[in-house]
Amino acid sequence: MAENAIRKIKWFWPWQDEKEEAWLRSMSQKGWHLSSVGLPCIYRFRAGEPRDYVYRLDYQTFPKKDKQEYQQLFRDAGWEYVDEMSGWQQYFRKEAREGEAPEIFTDVESKVAMYKRVLAGSTFFVVIWVAAFSHSIWGDYPYSWWGIIQVISLLVMGCLIYAIIRLAIRIRQLRRL
Repeated sequence: MAENAIRKIKWFWPWQDEKEEAWLRSMSQKGWHLSSVGLPCIYRFRAGEPRDYVYRLDYQTFPKKDKQEYQQLFRDAGWEYVDEMSGWQQYFRKEAREGEAPEIFTDVESKVAMYKRVLAGSTFFVVIWVAAFSHSIWGDYPYSWWGIIQVISLLVMGCLIYAIIRLAIRIRQLRRL
């Protein structure tokens, strides 16, 4: 990797978007500006002059044509599209002015709708995971390594269920505001 670029690996859950956004902002204030994001949570930064970029995330999937219109809406509002992770986590930035922290969601219901999209995706993966791996989790197989597969399957399912619970809690917290 070039001297004017760094790569950081950092994990954030979807309900920790504000924490992720704050971390990205602090990196820009140090002169490291997000250039791309990859899995598993690999952030690539380019060196530049320290700037106070505010980063915001959205969770959306759509056809290419709709994506271009979606990005244009953000450009029209002064946001710069940075990258996406996994085809559904969108990253935008905008330079802060006078300590202002611009938002892409102007009301609670819009933010709740974003978390509901993530919740629906997580629920979908739990259903698929259970359908695909339930026989392998509970089945008795003669292979010595099969126990490892069973443990991994249960851990993944546990993480997905944990995500569903935390997202539901986050939605409830927002609705109380």
